[in-house]
Amino acid sequence: MRMRCVAIVLLASILCAQEPATPAVVAAPVHPASTLGLGDEIPWRTDGQEFYDHADAAPNAAAIDRNALLAAACAEAKQRGTLVLWYVHRIQEQTLTGNQMYRAPVLDVYARQVLFGDPDVAELCTHAFVPLRSVLDQELSDKYGLKPLAFVEPAVVFLGGDGKVVHFVERIRTFHAPWFLSLCGRVLEHAGVKLAGRTVDELRQRGRWRDALAMALKAEQKSATDWLAIARLQRLLRDHDQAVQSLERAAAAKADAGDVAAEAGLLRSLRGEPLAAQPLLEAAWRSSSARAAEAGYWHALNSLRLGDEVGAMRRFTLVAQKFPGTPFGKRARANTTLGPDDRPLGAAFTGFESMAELPEAAYAGLPKDTTWQGGVRDKAAIARAGVLFLLAQQRDDGGFTDSRYAYWPDSEITPNVWVAITAIACTALLEHRAAHPDLQSRIDTALARGEIYMLDEKRMNRGLNEDCYSDAYRLVYFARRVTVDGGGGTKAFAVARMNEIVQAAAKRQQASGFFAHEYENAFATGAVAQSLLTAKAAGAAVPSEVTDKAAVALLSARTKNGAYVYSGAAEARTTGSLKDAAGRMPVCEGALLQLGRSDVDKLRFALQNFWDHMQRLETVRRNDFHSDGELAGFFFFHSLFHASEVVRLLPAEEQSAHWQRFLTVLQTVPECDGSFLDSHELGRSYGTAMALLTLTNCSR
Repeated sequence: MRMRCVAIVLLASILCAQEPATPAVVAAPVHPASTLGLGDEIPWRTDGQEFYDHADAAPNAAAIDRNALLAAACAEAKQRGTLVLWYVHRIQEQTLTGNQMYRAPVLDVYARQVLFGDPDVAELCTHAFVPLRSVLDQELSDKYGLKPLAFVEPAVVFLGGDGKVVHFVERIRTFHAPWFLSLCGRVLEHAGVKLAGRTVDELRQRGRWRDALAMALKAEQKSATDWLAIARLQRLLRDHDQAVQSLERAAAAKADAGDVAAEAGLLRSLRGEPLAAQPLLEAAWRSSSARAAEAGYWHALNSLRLGDEVGAMRRFTLVAQKFPGTPFGKRARANTTLGPDDRPLGAAFTGFESMAELPEAAYAGLPKDTTWQGGVRDKAAIARAGVLFLLAQQRDDGGFTDSRYAYWPDSEITPNVWVAITAIACTALLEHRAAHPDLQSRIDTALARGEIYMLDEKRMNRGLNEDCYSDAYRLVYFARRVTVDGGGGTKAFAVARMNEIVQAAAKRQQASGFFAHEYENAFATGAVAQSLLTAKAAGAAVPSEVTDKAAVALLSARTKNGAYVYSGAAEARTTGSLKDAAGRMPVCEGALLQLGRSDVDKLRFALQNFWDHMQRLETVRRNDFHSDGELAGFFFFHSLFHASEVVRLLPAEEQSAHWQRFLTVLQTVPECDGSFLDSHELGRSYGTAMALLTLTNCSR
């Protein structure tokens, strides 16, 4: 039998040699993001360059002179008496040693889905601007002075007809259509653009909402359609109370019930009343209204905000299936289509699609990014906004699973990241529970669900990257639970859980003494050691062998000038970059001090070096790659929180100055919706929870 098989194989090879087969054409795999069609309602001028998450750039059909492309757009803007809206979805950073963003396509999908896929934004971009979508290449970067690190994608640049920059907004991380729409309107006003319009619709399309409203209100006989149009304009102007009254008049005039319900449900949603909005949106969804798809989409988004992840996914799926070619059908499909990280491509499930109105200060002036614009807030206001955000982010299963952090080629470590972030978020809620009596019931429910999630071993991929962090932050949670809740059965339960986690963490330690997230390194080892010591102080049994080995590893990573190398031991290196090591020095030196292997002077130096380089850490905070040597966004809150943990090791009289500096950072870096963020991969729950924990340390 075997000889016969060999003969057949030989015969086949001879035949193939005699008549070569035509090679099969293998089609390039289609990236799921390329099929969404988001924002296609806008007639973009484009360079044709598309990028997809974890994929090579799609080649241009032909080489494009982007300088000429912009010049043509500016010429059209000059002829029309308006501005160019240049959407920069990608930046070529030839002047950097690395990339400031390596997953910019993730944010590009968010922008096209939430901003440019919004009907009001699409209308304004189409009629009031010359819309352009193009990469910012080196030539354009030099021409306009928009330099990497100072200018980060996604971004929008507004150009006058003369080719000069009127305004720009970069590092867009809060994706909120009404905010972006308002900003565009203010830019037009700032530039003195006032496009002509003869009708209410034409004025609205051109961003002249107040003029359109005045014209609509002057009409003596108003139909149901007129009142609906008036309500829409009042919503665009954020006059929600008047919009509600106009809807009541529309209903009295026998307007389509589905149209009225859709607008009313949207208004309730914008006002931060998702529960009250749901019956209205459900009625519109089940109607024959032209806004049924929109109502279904908002209903799904509200369901997610109310904690019903399963219901949200079901409704998004229905909207995508029933209304596939509509803007909201395409937006819904983005939330149901998985990307290469096994997460939905859209913004909803990662907490990046903001819907409720932002604080009034967000709609003033001409901000250049999406950070908080409302002036200095006190600790109570920061904490309140953060707690409310976290409560809305917990999912059905109890986890805080909005992170898209993954190492390619797959997402096998993401579950470990979710467990770690769930522990961090629950710790933050626990710490701030007493300060919010009206939220205590919700917080208690969230903590109970979160504990079940973080203690379920099936949620983790043991032996893979990041599991050391899932152990470290669960230890912090249960240690804080002992401190906050006191003794008795609570303490016994928490100590038992910590002992189990300590044993699991010990198995993760390398023979060298290092802990590793992707590779052996001092920053992960310092974080785990700090967490083990926190657990020990709360009553856990922590073997000295584990902490002693960690101390040896940390010492091996320290150079003579006090810096810690990025990975492994320093070996023959006598000095290291104090800038690159700024974020990891405090946690490492603090852990060594607690283990009796350092001194206060070394900790002082580590903290001073941390503050000396804070501006450079902040510059790359919202980047997702190593943008400034070894500095990267995903280290920001890791560094901030763990540095705040070691300040208490200083003499009491030295601590207050540090606490004030931490508070100043927290007052400076929130997003305009009150959440906190460093790398978008790690997500808003992570950043917000880390900020809340740092805030707690400032208040101790």
